[in-house]
Amino acid sequence: MQPKRHNLYFGGMKKFIEEFAAFNVWANDRICSAMESLSDEQMNREIVSSFSSIRKTVLHLWGAQEVWIRRVEGFSPAALPTENFQGTNQEMMDGIRQSSYRLKELAEATAEDSLLEIKKYSTLKGGIVTSSLYQVFAHVFNHSTYHRGQLVTMLRQVGVAEIPPTDLIFFYRSLR
Repeated sequence: MQPKRHNLYFGGMKKFIEEFAAFNVWANDRICSAMESLSDEQMNREIVSSFSSIRKTVLHLWGAQEVWIRRVEGFSPAALPTENFQGTNQEMMDGIRQSSYRLKELAEATAEDSLLEIKKYSTLKGGIVTSSLYQVFAHVFNHSTYHRGQLVTMLRQVGVAEIPPTDLIFFYRSLR
């Protein structure tokens, strides 16, 4: 007897995507709060990770969110919009928060049946690919989670002791 296969599209996908978007806003706000008091030296300190500093990791997380926003809107940027960012640490934190909120607005504005719509876009390397809209949303929120995890480790390495939890279950518990 084969196990029952579950269909991902269960009629509540929109609700889940909206919750995932709200979680992304909540978690990015929490990680930004932990970084706001860091010095420039701490933000730029060389740390072995996917990106070589907290600042570079933050710029990547923010830039990736911005790229996915553009793709959802029908555009294909050729580079991360944060690639040449020279602003302050606070401006970066504000940028992450704003792009997270914009993603949440886009998720809320997307009709349930549109989540299955196929988006065609260019990768940053120039390749043409397609993904359904729900996959795009799930990817960008998961991508941010991945880099928030790296940021937690990096923050500990520069001496930050108090880092608020950003796990999804803590978000759900905070709603109670």
